[in-house]
Amino acid sequence: MFLFVWLLAGYASFGSGSGTLNLYSARTLPMANLAVNLHMSYARHPYPSQEEYEISHHIGKAKIGITYGVWDYLELYAGTTVYGKGEQLGGFSEPEDVYMFGDEDFYGGMKFYLPIIDNGTNSVNWLIGGNIGGKFTPIHSDKDDSLCLDQHFEPTLKHGADFSFDFLNDIEIYPLFIHLNLGYEIKGNNKEIPLLDTLQGAYFLEEERSDLFKWGVGFEIAAGKYTRFILETRGSNPTDTIGVDTTIASLGLRFITAENLTFDIGVDYALNDVDFVPDWEGDGNITSRVEDLGKWRFKVGFTTGSALIKKKEKPKIGVIALSVRDIDTDEPLTATVSFRDTTLGIFRVGEEGTANISLPPGVYHLKISREGYVPREASVTVKADAEINISTVLRKEKKPKGMFTGTVTSYREKTPLAATIELLGTKLKSITSDPEKGIFKGELPAGTYNVRVSSDGYIQKTFPVEIKDGETAIKNIQLIEKLEEKKKLILRGVNFASGKSVIPADGYFILEQVVEVLKANKGVKVEISGHTDAVGSASYNQRLSEARAQSVRQFLIQHGIDASRLTARGYGESNPIAPNTTRDGRALNRRIEFTVISN
Repeated sequence: MFLFVWLLAGYASFGSGSGTLNLYSARTLPMANLAVNLHMSYARHPYPSQEEYEISHHIGKAKIGITYGVWDYLELYAGTTVYGKGEQLGGFSEPEDVYMFGDEDFYGGMKFYLPIIDNGTNSVNWLIGGNIGGKFTPIHSDKDDSLCLDQHFEPTLKHGADFSFDFLNDIEIYPLFIHLNLGYEIKGNNKEIPLLDTLQGAYFLEEERSDLFKWGVGFEIAAGKYTRFILETRGSNPTDTIGVDTTIASLGLRFITAENLTFDIGVDYALNDVDFVPDWEGDGNITSRVEDLGKWRFKVGFTTGSALIKKKEKPKIGVIALSVRDIDTDEPLTATVSFRDTTLGIFRVGEEGTANISLPPGVYHLKISREGYVPREASVTVKADAEINISTVLRKEKKPKGMFTGTVTSYREKTPLAATIELLGTKLKSITSDPEKGIFKGELPAGTYNVRVSSDGYIQKTFPVEIKDGETAIKNIQLIEKLEEKKKLILRGVNFASGKSVIPADGYFILEQVVEVLKANKGVKVEISGHTDAVGSASYNQRLSEARAQSVRQFLIQHGIDASRLTARGYGESNPIAPNTTRDGRALNRRIEFTVISN
């Protein structure tokens, strides 16, 4: 349908301008398209003769014109009409035939239309338009006068300009096309009538020419892609009694080639008392001759057209209709669609899980992605003016994960701590330990992490940990207390023998813990104070407490603690922390204390 309508816009009528045999169509040439046409018609009828041979009158006309599409809804046309007419005497020998050629008129005009309904490739369209044209005859031949006098042809006289105004209406219901024309033509008067006095007063020599009402109805029927049947009738009615009503019925065929060349053949038949051979006879009165044979006129025409400026055709495209859902829940998913050809850009799948992607024909490799889901890839062949439906599902990405668990306790007392376990360099949430049990537990993506553990009053601890997929990493963490000024550490379990200052072997472990605490609290200075119970004299207990404090100081120095950080002092029995009247109380009073003196 679209091809037919497009080609039809390039067909010229016999009078130039887009149309059929004798009528205008409302459609015009597309913008910047030029059509050239040559249309010819021929009619003849016999003439009464007293001679031994038959006399025939012939007349042929050729319209040579061009039509140009200024815009898609406006065209201009112009051309000229040349004619040949003559009298044939018998055959093609003696006596000699009489004939002549001349120019009948120059014509031009413009045609335009407005699409009321124009569906392009659809089957129903309604167009209304108009035509404004004119013609004039600037040339008159003396030989035409002699043909008029001697052979009784009506002359082609010079006349003023004729102006025509037409209303055009097209109804297209494929394969039927209906053309309706209604118009009015203002005739210019004849000029310079040079014929002999014997013909003065003849009807065809009247100076005044009658204006015309014009009408026409035409039908085109598509009989396939390259053939059209044309049936039409048109008429003209003079506004006064000078002219003669004319009604013509026409039948034609139009053949179209793929190269936009059109060939028309047709026939006209005059339905009323006129014919197509303008001649006269005189039997005392000068009257127009009408013969049945002369009521027929045969026509042939050629039109060729092309675009002077090629319109850029809209690129043919196809559509990928994409639907994306979750494989487990069947819920629609938003997603992004990217292509291996990155120049195509990235497309978004909306909240409803759908997207329509328009692309030129071709093979495309696309990737459908969504964070947290395994992407899908596919190759798609896009065809012009076709839609490809693709329904795909995405599966949530299963990331390798493992467990990280353990406890956080104090280094010396082994008491549970409320601690924060941070995963440095990530956006993962921190893990906290149970303050009552010190236990922590968390699921982490597989990988190696730098972990920092912190708790109020304790020194932070940093260490690496590797989390493996499906495995549990256990880490029991001990935090060393932070030594602050005037803070005291009481050593329990360093049980000196009675009256001795030698550190017993079972006290090494406790003192080694003290070494680690001091190493962790770099720069802190402490006083090591020795204390005894009240058994023995006070002076004895004073000396014993000082000796025991010195023994602890030496142990710490031997294990890497700077001597400048350590001060040893004995307090004897002067600072009891429990009554000396009981065995347990005296055991508590026999102690070593560490007091922070600076940090």
